Amino acid sequence: MKNVTVTMDEATLRKARVAAASEGKSLSRFIAETIERRVGRPLSQREALDRFLAGPLMDLTDESGRAPSRDELHDG
Repeated sequence: MKNVTVTMDEATLRKARVAAASEGKSLSRFIAETIERRVGRPLSQREALDRFLAGPLMDLTDESGRAPSRDELHDG
C-alpha cells in the first residue's frame, strides 16, 4: 500500500471523520474504501459469484413464450 496526501476543506474533513467514526473505521480506511467503491477494485471469486447470482435471470423462452425442453437445451 502507498501513502497519499489528500487536501480538503475543514467542513468536508469534519464530515468524513464523523462518517468514519460512525462506521468504526479510521479516516484512512474510510477514504480508501470510499475510493474503491467509486473506481472499483478486483472482485474476489465470492464477490463475483454473488454479483452474478444477484443479476437478472436469463430469458430462455422463444417468441411464443415457450421454454426449451431439457433435450433442446442439451442438443449439440
